[in-house]
Amino acid sequence: MADRPAAIHQGLAPVGFVVRQQRAIAPRRARLLMINSGTLLISAAWSVIIIHSTSSGTTAGGGRAFALVTFLLFLLGVSLVMVALVAYRFRRAAAVGVAIARALRRYLLGLGW
Repeated sequence: MADRPAAIHQGLAPVGFVVRQQRAIAPRRARLLMINSGTLLISAAWSVIIIHSTSSGTTAGGGRAFALVTFLLFLLGVSLVMVALVAYRFRRAAAVGVAIARALRRYLLGLGW
């Protein structure tokens, strides 16, 4: 009788399989998170450029501030994408990139702050 649940659920994965599978998938998920966040930042930079260039001069004040914000968004986005491409070689840089990407996701999407 003690083996009855195992007999009923014969298709279940062995003990520890799920943990090993998640550990194997974790670096890929981290790279995808950094690539997606970097793409979001690059898109946001282009959106700022488009909005600033199509708006009239009186409503869009602070041209230098827009240029700086756009440049910083673009630079951070490109940096995240580039770190994601070499994440397997630079583990600490990848960890920093993942932390930035998670903070960005939480801040923009409101998933935990």
